[in-house]
Amino acid sequence: MAARRIGVTVGILLAAGALSIARAAEKPWPADVPGWVAPKPGEHPRLLFRQSDLAEIKKRAETPEGKAIVKRLRFLLDGANGDTPPKKVEKTGAEREVGSFSIGHAAGYGLLYQLTGDEKFAKLGLGCFERMIAGERDRDTRYSFVAPDGELRSGSSWAVAALGYDLCYNGWAAADRARIATAFLTTAKGKQGHDLEKVVRKPKYRPSKNHTGGIMCGAAAAAALYDDPGTEGAKIREEWLPDAYKNTVAMLTEGFGDCGWYSESQGPSHVSSDTGLMLWLQAARVACGKDFISPRPNAQWLALRWAAEIIPQEGRPQYPLRMAAGPSYGTHEFTRAGDWSHGGQFAQGFGILLDEQKPAFLWVYKTFVEPYEHKLCDHERWFNEKGWLAAGEKSYDAMTSPWRAVMAFLNWPIGVEPKSPEGILPKATEDRVHGYYRFRNRWKDGDDIIVTALLGYGPKDAYKPKFGTIVVWGLRKRYEFGSFLAGGPGEFEAKADGSGSVSAGGKCLAVDYSGASGAPLLLAGVGIGQGPSDGVARSTTLALGGQQVLVMTLSKDKAPEPKAEGDKVVVGGQTISFDGKRIVFAK
Repeated sequence: MAARRIGVTVGILLAAGALSIARAAEKPWPADVPGWVAPKPGEHPRLLFRQSDLAEIKKRAETPEGKAIVKRLRFLLDGANGDTPPKKVEKTGAEREVGSFSIGHAAGYGLLYQLTGDEKFAKLGLGCFERMIAGERDRDTRYSFVAPDGELRSGSSWAVAALGYDLCYNGWAAADRARIATAFLTTAKGKQGHDLEKVVRKPKYRPSKNHTGGIMCGAAAAAALYDDPGTEGAKIREEWLPDAYKNTVAMLTEGFGDCGWYSESQGPSHVSSDTGLMLWLQAARVACGKDFISPRPNAQWLALRWAAEIIPQEGRPQYPLRMAAGPSYGTHEFTRAGDWSHGGQFAQGFGILLDEQKPAFLWVYKTFVEPYEHKLCDHERWFNEKGWLAAGEKSYDAMTSPWRAVMAFLNWPIGVEPKSPEGILPKATEDRVHGYYRFRNRWKDGDDIIVTALLGYGPKDAYKPKFGTIVVWGLRKRYEFGSFLAGGPGEFEAKADGSGSVSAGGKCLAVDYSGASGAPLLLAGVGIGQGPSDGVARSTTLALGGQQVLVMTLSKDKAPEPKAEGDKVVVGGQTISFDGKRIVFAK
């Protein structure tokens, strides 16, 4: 995997702990997967692994982690051993019962068929398709194989259904294979009349609208179907998929940026990322030979952004949200118990990372996320109350949906030792597409500190996040204050300890985690307004270099008072100066 990173267009450069954008000559994106051979018509599985990989896949099932995830999958299928059909949802509330019918059931039965060779599981998957084609809706009734609600629910519904088609295929009779393939092209119609070709080739919205990722991920279904019996006449490989590749590049450069910020902020981003986009990025590499993951960091940061921002607060994983959308899109809680959005961020995320990043991502999961899954936030309290996770059991990020258990089984870094992100992931990062800057001091516990700024330029859509304000989460306190807006990327500097600065449009924000000031955080700003003071945060404004400079410390103990000394400000053992453009710390 490491060899693929040679000559990348945009790379994660860990020197000085910063994310840098390499401005060397660009290479094609997506890249062609070396040695990739196209599946033959009717050759399956092909989406997340190939038939030649099956022996290794089966070995995963013999490991402790593999056994645990398979056990979890079986439980999610029917509440027991996973060998009976899912229950039809007959009344409101039943959708929250284990084993209630979902589109993801077919994929779950399909994986069991691949692992065991027992055709009863393929038949159970076929039964799910019969019910879907007959019009039975997912337990979240917005999603359905027939007449899903809008293009958003369509792309996701058909992508996850296609995962089941791919995994069950070899266990079906030839006539059933062709019939189900044809149903994707004929029976699978949205309420507004759109079909699979529409969502793959011409998504309804721009990439900056949160629906788009859930629409265009229908490309995973196209990847599962191309050249199969029953799809004759559809130019999937020749026309549909090339359009899907263009849409994917747009999604990763206009919706998401080059360091994980999404145009409508973190909350709405779950709709675009969690509902099938990460599945499609994997399928593009395996089924289509197109690698969106290795050449540039954009796709990787769909997952890594959570490693960068999660801090355990109030007994649960949280993150510094800045959002204008309603609470239905999420809150500062890192919620995980959704079948579609707000779930599977790690089970899917491991599949879009480089090998060297996985130990850090695993550490964040095991340290900041997994320990709290038996005590979810109020919004997800039903999960524990309904008994979806037995005492002492681990979910492996397969909280509710069978298809997420499939992703967890195939993607989990089995045998990998978790390692602190220190030295693996950069602490100070810049998303130049959207002007989003993060400065993190460490990965340890609830006293970790993150400072973020969003400058306010870049692609936008309906839900515009809180531009301009400085957000500080640290020492178990949260602050939003000031304003830092700019019309384009700033001048960004970063240090290995997470300290750094960004300057743009005559304004500057600088963060010091060195400890030289006597406080865990020293923040200084020009042109960004006033800061908070409450006993932990202490802010003052001093004249420096002809400018009024905000000086803020964050400390549980009493921090040294800032003092103006000539053309400098001194805070403890740290000295602040302003060169007319940037704030400079002496140490």
